[in-house]
Amino acid sequence: MKFSLFALLAVAVTCADVGTQTKDAFVLAHKQPLSTYAVENMDFVLEYGIYNVGDKPAQKVTLDDRHSFPTNSFEIVKGLLHVHFEKIPAGGNVTHSVVIRPRAYGFFNYTAAQVTYYTDNENLHVTLTNTPGEGYIYRQKEYDRRFAPKYTYFLVFFALIAPTTLGSYVLFEQSKARFPNKPVKKTT
Repeated sequence: MKFSLFALLAVAVTCADVGTQTKDAFVLAHKQPLSTYAVENMDFVLEYGIYNVGDKPAQKVTLDDRHSFPTNSFEIVKGLLHVHFEKIPAGGNVTHSVVIRPRAYGFFNYTAAQVTYYTDNENLHVTLTNTPGEGYIYRQKEYDRRFAPKYTYFLVFFALIAPTTLGSYVLFEQSKARFPNKPVKKTT
């Protein structure tokens, strides 16, 4: 019974999907951080994807994310937050990456980027990317403490342990030299 209801629902959704397909340009966009952690004064990589799932090309496509990363809180290292693409063909996609560097630490709300485009009949369409939401920008010292290599700790540990280990070894060798092994005769 449940299977037949599920199959009926799937057929209904498929039929509704065929009826609502667009004969014009239709753009979907996403925004995704590629860096695992946002750290002050370290590079943070963002990737934007723009997909035209419509049947006609999207004209004069503009991606604008300047309001999400103000220049007083972020430094743009490489790439642009305002990009223009002349045309995205039907079924085509475009990706764009930006490298930014946070200037301060703390909580930050990553908002959506705005994508505008024109269809063949010169109608302006506006869409938004997804919103990654609230994220935390780590302090540089906190990030280094958690994730940096701990070579200095190992060197300090070796420097503290080496005298006692070497001292014990030297005493053992002196004792061994003082009392040589005498072969024991076996009596049968």
